[in-house]
Amino acid sequence: MALYLTIPAVVVIPSLVTARNNEADRDLNLYETGPYSETYETAEAPGQPMRDDGEIILAEAPGGFEQPAVDAGNAELNGFADTPWMTNYSAVKKRFQDLATAANTPERIEIVMAVEDRYILVKRNDILYRYNFYKSPLNVAKLNNHQLTEEEYDTMEGRLFHVRVILPFIQSKWIGEKLEKTYGQKTRSTVDEETMRGADIWEKPGGFLFQWYEPYNDIAYSRTIDYMSVDMIKTIMAENEKYFDAEERELLRKLIVN
Repeated sequence: MALYLTIPAVVVIPSLVTARNNEADRDLNLYETGPYSETYETAEAPGQPMRDDGEIILAEAPGGFEQPAVDAGNAELNGFADTPWMTNYSAVKKRFQDLATAANTPERIEIVMAVEDRYILVKRNDILYRYNFYKSPLNVAKLNNHQLTEEEYDTMEGRLFHVRVILPFIQSKWIGEKLEKTYGQKTRSTVDEETMRGADIWEKPGGFLFQWYEPYNDIAYSRTIDYMSVDMIKTIMAENEKYFDAEERELLRKLIVN
């Protein structure tokens, strides 16, 4: 599915990808403000510049950073890493529970928080991943199954539609290089060179991703990357008018070409 942006994406996405309350801000606050790159002194190396640990973190990150596609320019975005869009909440949670308790796993994995059918916050190799899910409202589900009872509805699960990657502050150029190895060249950017705010954007079949920029001491850093399912966004807009506010709905209709 080809995607085209007809408006500056930076206008719509901050509102779209933010959780419906202050949960997203809380997630970001799990990391201290500021990048790893500072100046430090030790007895062995007084006054030496600290190497930015972002290189280590990115090298350890699963799927999307150190897994170059065979043909990055034609890479699709049908899910995040090895988890397809529309995967049920319980399947995603069980996968991380199994990984976290596996005796032979080389990774450090922890489920930090989970709300059934809404989201799972996972810490994996010092990076936070927020998996967001959507469940059709009862009245909408009944349109497809008039005999559906509330008890049956309660057994239905939320489906994955969005993953937000939350990093410590890492220089944007390093993250961009990793993403381009996997997805090819970005398709556009809303980053303002003066303010160093905005996003680099990749439009791929099945979804799109946004690498967000923030300034720190006159250097561009990133700490959030958003991956989203196009089909699920369309479903949400068609089923649940109030999931997004009026401004979001209007802009999203322009953003996504049917």
